[in-house]
Amino acid sequence: MPLTLTVPVATGSIPNEVETNPKKARVWVESLPLTKSVEAASVLLKSLEVLNRGKLAGEERVALIEAYRPVLNVVFDELDAVYAGASVPLSEKPAQALQLAQALASECAIAYKFLILEKTGKLIGFGNKKSLPGPIYHTMVLLLAQMVQSYKTYSPIRAGVWQEANSLYLYAEEQGFGADVADTEAQASITEVFYEMVMLSLADPYRLMQRETDSVLSLLRQNRGNVALRTSAEGVDPAKAFVIALDLDAGPRPLVQGNRLAEGAIMRLVDSSKLVERLQQKIKASTASANSAARSRATHDLTDLMGRLCRLWGDPPKRQFRRTPSETGVAVCAGIKAISYFSELAANEGNDADLDAIREGRTIPLLKIPQDPMSQLIGVEEWGVLNQSANGLRLHREKGSTVAVTVGECVGMRLMGGRGWNLGVVRWLSILEGNAIEFGVELISPSVYAVTIVPTIGSSGRTMPALLLDSTHPEAPPDTVLCAPEVYADLREFELNDHGELSTVRATMLIERTPRFDLFQFQPS
Repeated sequence: MPLTLTVPVATGSIPNEVETNPKKARVWVESLPLTKSVEAASVLLKSLEVLNRGKLAGEERVALIEAYRPVLNVVFDELDAVYAGASVPLSEKPAQALQLAQALASECAIAYKFLILEKTGKLIGFGNKKSLPGPIYHTMVLLLAQMVQSYKTYSPIRAGVWQEANSLYLYAEEQGFGADVADTEAQASITEVFYEMVMLSLADPYRLMQRETDSVLSLLRQNRGNVALRTSAEGVDPAKAFVIALDLDAGPRPLVQGNRLAEGAIMRLVDSSKLVERLQQKIKASTASANSAARSRATHDLTDLMGRLCRLWGDPPKRQFRRTPSETGVAVCAGIKAISYFSELAANEGNDADLDAIREGRTIPLLKIPQDPMSQLIGVEEWGVLNQSANGLRLHREKGSTVAVTVGECVGMRLMGGRGWNLGVVRWLSILEGNAIEFGVELISPSVYAVTIVPTIGSSGRTMPALLLDSTHPEAPPDTVLCAPEVYADLREFELNDHGELSTVRATMLIERTPRFDLFQFQPS
């Protein structure tokens, strides 16, 4: 099968100010201001764009990329630190960092693709088995980098990335060097990089919280050799299998979801059974040695992540609740401080205005979005509800959102006709074409109550906003609180301030921890 790679037309001349001597280029690139990552990235990008559109032999172009690579790696890390932890929609600085990182990865890949096409386009390719694995490997690494950039910002993968990755993997497989070590420093092969792409995409990356994408990749690299692509379904359980078409611009999909391909498609079945078995062994070992961690139901630590991956890779999840289409709206705010503010605002609202409206025959607004300057400054707006289930909502908003969210963030929602604020957690997030945003929220509590807490020992007496969750029993006092992350510690004592009424409580069990909050139960101390 011929390679499917996209490169620009390289017909222009290279200006004298762009260095084409690798030794001099290395000196130049090392002089860039690495403490100013955006500035350095912009300069590098301009140079790469000129080189990739100018007449230059493939070997020479790659030699320049190799000279740039140490500095490029630093710049990629610096840009990642800017955009990877940002909420969606991205503000100006993270958006600029992401755009530069994506463009740099794409331009670097182009240099290697030129060389690959030169070598594979020759009628007689002497030495290709020795000279091609390196550029193909580095191209695959850069394609993976583009996927990771998209996953970390919950944005769609650029069209053509999967097509090129599939094509390069298939070519390496057909030529018999896919499994050979292609990079002595990383001790990795083309096949191993492709398996990382496949398994990361099957990790439901748009449900991963910040920093979890890196953790998944780390786990895959620690457990290499436990994934295989098979040409036959013999011995594979269809209910637990994944399929990928190597001649399409698409990643793998669960086989049970009707993803059977047309006849003639070049398809492979993904066998992850050994990897799942290996992770399950690690979970057992971790659980056996755990102490107080066993008191947590969902700490979102490495053990919890491995458990989620085992479920995703070992038995593709099925929908638990039927979803009902909806055309209603909901007011949304995000973060503990915002939810505290709006729940307090709602508690202080009176019914007099509505009663006056009824007496005068005026219509009462079904969805109340606070419009005062302070509310708009904190951030609240209407989102559309696409569908709803017994425990959650799927929300949608066109571009222009002022409420920033990320997976693992707590959100407040005021439903149509409601006065109070429901509490939910963002479980998945996706940016669509045209910069529209959708996210799925799991409902945690039908109402919350704003308080403040402070640890009695440590933290320098810092008072923090917190949310008491509505009790499941109408006569029982609330015993669950949501507060800032990394606050919970087993049996830690807190002073809880309920509008001037002080009480001392002790944390008893961590329910959930994300990069945005701790949710735990407590009892009177």
